Amino acid sequence: MNSQPSNDEPLSVRVAREIADHEGVDPTELSPPLYHSLDPTALNSLFEPTAGGGPRAGRVTFTYDRKRIAVDSDGDVTVEPKRRP
Repeated sequence: MNSQPSNDEPLSVRVAREIADHEGVDPTELSPPLYHSLDPTALNSLFEPTAGGGPRAGRVTFTYDRKRIAVDSDGDVTVEPKRRP
């Protein structure tokens, strides 16, 4: 599942919403809570504009409940089942 940003919600909220959509649950019902896998404050600040006001570029990936989550600096969030080694 891959989606593009739709508004100015915090990135951590967007990630929780995308995972919940993938699971078919409300974001408040995620189990385990997203913060067990990722610091929401750190994610929110990761792609904030630089000190000069310019955009940041990059991607962060992490595993949450057997899923691979990728978050791009442009706000794109991808949720994929974790592949077996």
